[in-house]
Amino acid sequence: MTAPLYPLREPPHRVLVTTSSTAAGINSPAPATSSPAWGRPVAVLALGSFAMGTDSFVLAGILPQIAHGLCISTGAAGQTITAFALAYGLTAPFLAALTSRLPRKPLLVVALALFVLANLASAAAPDLPLLLTARVVAGLGAALYTPNASAAAAALAGPAARGRALSMILGGLTVGTVFGVPVGTAIGQHLSWEAGLVFVAAVGALALLGVVVVLPGLPIPPAIPLARRFAVLANRRVVAMVAFMLLASGGSIMVYTYTATVLGQIAHIHGTGLAAALLAWGVGGIFGSFGSGWLTDRLGAARTLTVAIALLIVTLAALTVCTSMVPVIVVMVLNGAAGWALATPNNHRLTALAPTLPSVVISFNSSGIYLGQALGAALGGILVDHGITARALCLAGVAVALAAAAVHGLIPRPAPES
Repeated sequence: MTAPLYPLREPPHRVLVTTSSTAAGINSPAPATSSPAWGRPVAVLALGSFAMGTDSFVLAGILPQIAHGLCISTGAAGQTITAFALAYGLTAPFLAALTSRLPRKPLLVVALALFVLANLASAAAPDLPLLLTARVVAGLGAALYTPNASAAAAALAGPAARGRALSMILGGLTVGTVFGVPVGTAIGQHLSWEAGLVFVAAVGALALLGVVVVLPGLPIPPAIPLARRFAVLANRRVVAMVAFMLLASGGSIMVYTYTATVLGQIAHIHGTGLAAALLAWGVGGIFGSFGSGWLTDRLGAARTLTVAIALLIVTLAALTVCTSMVPVIVVMVLNGAAGWALATPNNHRLTALAPTLPSVVISFNSSGIYLGQALGAALGGILVDHGITARALCLAGVAVALAAAAVHGLIPRPAPES
C-alpha cells in the first residue's frame, strides 16, 4: 500500500512498488522514449485508481448506517467489505492471465463501466444478498482495472518517466484513502449510505469518460501463461511472504472495518469526529506508503517490516485505551502508517526471489493483501455479531498481527553479499 517501479528486465537495485502493480505486464517492453503527452492520460487513470481506493475503504465509515438501513447487524454489514476484497484477491491473478491478449483501452473501459454499475447497484440494493452480489462485481471491476491501469501508465510514460507515472497511479489510490474515504463517509452519514456509494460511482464515471476521450491506443503486453505464474509458489519463501502479508493485512483490517464501532464504544466518537479519524488514518498511510520505500533502501526489507509490524501491533493495542479525540488521532495516524508500510518492503524481497517475474510475485502479494482484508473483515464481523466488545476486537487484531510477526520471524534472511 508505494513508490516508483524501476525497469524490471533486470533484477532492480532499488524496488519500490505498490500493491496495485500486479500481474498485468508491467515488466513488458516499453517504448524507447517517454511520450511528452503522457501526463494527461495517466492523470485520468489515476482518477480511476482514486475511485478504487475510496471504494476499498469507504464502507468502514458507514457500516452502522448500512446495518440500520437494511435492518441487519453491523457484523453482517461488514461482510460487504469481505465480498469486495475476496473477489479482488481471488480473481486478480486469473483475470490478468485471461485478459492478457485483449486490447488495453477497451479492457480499461469495460473494467470502469463494471465498477460504476456495481456501485450504483450497491446503492440501489434493497437487501443484503443483492448488496453482497454487487460488491463482488465491484471487486471484479477493481481487480480488472487497477493492474491494467498501472501497466498502461508504465507503457505511456516509457522508461524515462515510468517511476513518476506509476507513482501517480499509487497517488490516486492513496488520495482516495486520505480524502475520498472521509468525504464518502461524511456523505454517507449526513445524507445516506446509498449517497456515499453514488459518490464513488460518480468519480468512477468521470474516470470512465476520461479514459474514453483521452487515453490513446496501447500495445498489448507479452502474455505470461497461468502455469508459469503459479510456478513461483513452489518456492516456500514466496508462500511464507504472501502468508505474512495476508495475516498482517487481516489483523489491520479486522479493526479498521469496524472503526465506527470501536471508536464509538471506546472514545464516543461519531459523525465528523469519525471522519477526522479516518482522515488521520489515511494521512498516516501516505507517510507509510512512501516512507517505507526510503526505509527499505536504508535498513533493508526485513528490518523495515519488523518496524512496521511492531508498530501495527502497538497501535492496535493502544486503541483499547484511547478515550478522547487527540490520542485517537495520533494512534490512527501511526496505525495507518504501519498498515500501509508493509507492502513495499514485502514486494522488495519477493522480487529479489523472482527477479525475472516481478509482476507475478507482486500480484500474489496484492492478492494476499486483499484476501487478508476479506478474512479480517469476515472474522471481525463474526466476532461483533457474537457480542465481542470493541476492546476485545482490537486485541483480536493484535493476535492476528502477532501471528504475522511470527511468520515474518521464521522467514530465512538472505545471506549477506561477500
